Amino acid sequence: MSLETREHDVLVTATASDLPTAVAAALRHQRMADAPPGERGTVTAAGHDWATLTWGDPYRSPLLFVHGVTSEAAIFWRLAPAVAAAGWRVVAVDLPGHGGTGQWRARHRFAETALDLAAFIRTAALDVPELAVLGHSWGGMIVAALPAAGIRPRSLILLDPPHLGLDALELMTKDPSEQRYASIADAHARVHAMNPSWSDGDVEAKARGLTRFDVDGVLAVLLENGPWDAGLRSLDVPAAAGIPVWYIRGELHAGGLIPEAALPELAARAGADHVLTIAGGPHSPMRTHPEATTLAVLRALAG
Repeated sequence: MSLETREHDVLVTATASDLPTAVAAALRHQRMADAPPGERGTVTAAGHDWATLTWGDPYRSPLLFVHGVTSEAAIFWRLAPAVAAAGWRVVAVDLPGHGGTGQWRARHRFAETALDLAAFIRTAALDVPELAVLGHSWGGMIVAALPAAGIRPRSLILLDPPHLGLDALELMTKDPSEQRYASIADAHARVHAMNPSWSDGDVEAKARGLTRFDVDGVLAVLLENGPWDAGLRSLDVPAAAGIPVWYIRGELHAGGLIPEAALPELAARAGADHVLTIAGGPHSPMRTHPEATTLAVLRALAG
């Protein structure tokens, strides 16, 4: 393990030997079929039937995982059971217009989706002092808005929430890896061709997500929220004061969506020791750097 402290962040590298044995064992799987599947559930709140996957002891402290655009809860098929093996009850949810959670309801603003997610959290009995929340990409932007929606987790973990202008967001709408596909087979072939180094499980999880999202909803999310700022505006409210915030990010040259130029802003809000950069990590580092990403998540949860 290497934790290199820099001016505005901490550079993280890790191998399986740096993790507890049970945690490392949960990360070893290459196929979804071989990993702990998670218990499926449904929670009705805010006009949606929210589809969930849950891992871990139900009496442990809860950790909510929130996915990004065009994805779903299954993206955490390897990270979630690994963190659960460290003693957490991990609940991953399909956001509105994605996966198994209802239809899109034209509530594309980060604050609106956060209000709906807050209703889910309360109905699911997750609004407890021990709750921690992790959001990836779009999920990170939503999670950053939870305090303003009345939810104050013990910590907020933002996994590479984009810091991008409108031009870059528009380009994402044309990315073949973010298009809706009619069949899992077609999506699987495209995802595998574009990401030959991914595990079978990560290809399958992404392919599933690409067949189960609302196209108009995704376009609204990407094009009608203005520039994305890694959640900084949402966190700059009185309701978020005192809540520990952690950023876990990839590197721009490897596909991360937070440029180095934004690091001083992140460090000013969260603290430089709370900005953890996965060395060589892309936008979704749990796919390519599962050990380092898991180590970073556990570090954030430990406070």
